[in-house]
Amino acid sequence: MLHDKFIDIQPKAGLHVTCNDLDAKIGERIRTQRKRIGLSQKELASRLDIVFQQLQKHENGTSRVPASRLYEIARALNTPISQFFEIDERESRRRISPLSDVSAIVGAQKGRLAKQVLELVTAFMKIKDEDARADIVSLVAKLSKSKATR
Repeated sequence: MLHDKFIDIQPKAGLHVTCNDLDAKIGERIRTQRKRIGLSQKELASRLDIVFQQLQKHENGTSRVPASRLYEIARALNTPISQFFEIDERESRRRISPLSDVSAIVGAQKGRLAKQVLELVTAFMKIKDEDARADIVSLVAKLSKSKATR
């Protein structure tokens, strides 16, 4: 449901979070992980090729983090991108798997492959039709097993 300024998100049954709340939580998690590995805002901002004031806004939740930047932040902090979205920390500890996270799947890949994975995931997440998503997964699985090359 789209409002003037907020998008309603319900990541788990019974839990209601607005994007502003989610932005603040993501920012807090970025700050926590950055401090955990001993980086200053200036050092992380430099790795991301942004000014530290922009990183400060992301960490404060006053500026949304674009998906591509969040991906780069996760890589710079050597953490799965999913860590920034976990709502129930106890639940996440039980189910975290390197293969369940896009950043772990992409791993050390750079350039075109990483960009394509992000584009694919972003587009896939926008598909509302569950059957269409299942068909896409099936097609990609079949193509990945195919011996044909182009």
